[in-house]
Amino acid sequence: MKNRHLIQRAAALALAAVMAVMTAGCGAKEQKEGATEGAKDSTKQAGTADPGTADVAKGRYVEQAVAYPFEAGTERVVDIIQDQNGELVMFTLIGQEVDGKKKAYRYDGSSWSEDTASPVQELQDSDYLTYSAYGADGTLYLIYADQSYKAHLVKFAEGQPMQEISAGIEDAMVLLNGLYVSEDGTLFIPSGDQVIVVGTDGVVEKKLPQRNSHSNFCDSHTLTANSFMTTGDRGFLRYDLKSLAEKEVIPFQTDESDVYGSLARGEGDDFYLANTKGIHHMADQGTMWETIVDGSLNSMSMPSAYVKRLLVGNDNDFYLWYSESEEQKLARYTYDPEMPTIPSKTLTVYGLNLSENQTVKQAAALFQMEHPDVRVELIDGAGESGSTLKSDTIRSLNAELLNGNGADVLVLDGLPIESYIEKGVLEDLSDIITPMVKAGELYPNIAESFTGSDGSVYQYPVRVTIPIMYGDGTAVSQMAAIGSLRAWQEANPDKALFPKTIYENILRQMIYLYYPELAGKDAGQLDTEKVRILLETAKLAGDASGSKVVFDESEDGGRGRVYNAADTRGFTGLSDYGLLTKNAEISLVELAGMMDVMTPVAIVDKYGYQMEQFNDIYYPKGLLGVTSFGKEKETAREFVAFALSPKVQNGDLNDGFTVSKTASGAWIERTSMVSIGFSFDGGDMMSAEYPDDKKKEEIMGMLDKLHTPISVDDILLEMIVSETKGYFEGKQTAAEAAGQFENKTKLYYAE
Repeated sequence: MKNRHLIQRAAALALAAVMAVMTAGCGAKEQKEGATEGAKDSTKQAGTADPGTADVAKGRYVEQAVAYPFEAGTERVVDIIQDQNGELVMFTLIGQEVDGKKKAYRYDGSSWSEDTASPVQELQDSDYLTYSAYGADGTLYLIYADQSYKAHLVKFAEGQPMQEISAGIEDAMVLLNGLYVSEDGTLFIPSGDQVIVVGTDGVVEKKLPQRNSHSNFCDSHTLTANSFMTTGDRGFLRYDLKSLAEKEVIPFQTDESDVYGSLARGEGDDFYLANTKGIHHMADQGTMWETIVDGSLNSMSMPSAYVKRLLVGNDNDFYLWYSESEEQKLARYTYDPEMPTIPSKTLTVYGLNLSENQTVKQAAALFQMEHPDVRVELIDGAGESGSTLKSDTIRSLNAELLNGNGADVLVLDGLPIESYIEKGVLEDLSDIITPMVKAGELYPNIAESFTGSDGSVYQYPVRVTIPIMYGDGTAVSQMAAIGSLRAWQEANPDKALFPKTIYENILRQMIYLYYPELAGKDAGQLDTEKVRILLETAKLAGDASGSKVVFDESEDGGRGRVYNAADTRGFTGLSDYGLLTKNAEISLVELAGMMDVMTPVAIVDKYGYQMEQFNDIYYPKGLLGVTSFGKEKETAREFVAFALSPKVQNGDLNDGFTVSKTASGAWIERTSMVSIGFSFDGGDMMSAEYPDDKKKEEIMGMLDKLHTPISVDDILLEMIVSETKGYFEGKQTAAEAAGQFENKTKLYYAE
């Protein structure tokens, strides 16, 4: 169970057995009286006002980074808690988890000092500390794992030797979620679907039901004056400390993702919650969440940030321990009465599906922190439209834009970009992009694809994903064109190139692989005769793999549900399954980050396959454009430049590779101890490690060879899928289906 303190990320493989283990934490002590005064004041804010007047509402919490007392990479933070007086205590590890030295530090609100007398140093080097907590009398309780991954609960009372407490947790190492100590010394240990309650005599008193997070990366528990808080199916459960009976269920502040937030004790039975939306307060017997710190204006909104623990300080402040791209960080939130409550500017960024563009969201969070006078409002078309058809959403957006309204920045993925350029909806960004290319900051081959013959640039991606293939050499060599694919499949009817899935996925994948071959003379349109050939080839390839229009969910022992899952570009994650179970000759995978490289490299190395890019094509993601009618045009242009800067591009959020030549070095230098294990149909267990330097350089070298971006209008894509379905159902010929699609597209382009 290697590197159990990290999230062991699963590869995007259907039916893969994934083993994941992560870090967790313990609760915060009660804050001192008066600590919420500023917080309460900050919620008594009026609406926006003209920032140039004296009526501007002021007062909000601001974020400051808290530096650690050691150089990066020399020590690893394993726990941050508070003692009986509310002072921050941090435990670190020097060396590897199986033989590391432990150190302790205390924070007085301005600086750290090493605590050389901390009893944590009594642990053996081979003991790995996982959770800690102080009792009201200053007794320190610890949970650690020995070399055999057995969990031990011990306590260090003042002036006494270490005492071990038998709480029945020895074999529950991967299920533990923390350690909490009530005022009378009762212990609460969340573990899986229950909370183990250990009395002062060391005997287990009761096991309280809770929602199983299936992860150690979960700190959604805390103690209040009279209750223990944990998670249930519908919200946070409150258990009475005396009777240990359930008292109430408090609905989540956001949704079920709050299970992976952090709870902290407030005054009396008040408590706080930290999640991606911010820091929120729930009063004793309250019914409404009160947002104290707006997460959209700080690190909490970054997709790369994961909340580990919220701590309520003694000086009307909060501390948030979080990880960002596997780096442990600590932030402090203090109330600034002179800071405008609401930023004076609002920059609107609209995209059809921003959930697929983590880098855009990361850029928004970082941009706001560097520009405290700007709020970046992200508008997700998928969320805004609800059940509305995507085509209707786009038509509504088009009407707004052509009427001179709409967002300042458009994320153009899936939108009719050429039409926007023709109608003057987008601003020319060449004054931003061209200097960056000349300075060597951006990949010139990628920039060339988005630069017009007159030097204009109306769109630019913040990320690119790369389709690759590996498998039988003969089959791989025939994938370059639809014609050669078809000829090979006709000559080998008993072999499959695509995995078993619905025809729709094969059709989608072929469109995204062969779009340059399919496109006619007019940009964005498809050659109808080639569409006919495409349909016939997709059907031929699908028949060879056992594909259907739709599967019964019980097929192949319940895999029908997996086969039915459609992906926009057809990359469902089934390719490796098909290759490793000998049901397909090749695997086609879309690489969106170094994590995605792990499994392909493991398979290629094991079976001696050759990994190749597919025709040097790539899929641009997070295509940014500035609207001509936006109210914050200059700020929008700043945002585009910022999104392409190393501050954003250095990160790997697994939504695509960097487009910045400058950032490529950071991608190669990045290390990770993440590993995964997987197997298929009871086969041999395979393991995959994060790529080594040589492999990272090879992957990053692919970026220099990308020359053909593939962007498909979402309406056009859905149109070809829906209008040709009759052919795969056996109700039409390929020619009839292609003709039906052609008629539909004529109406679409006439709009």
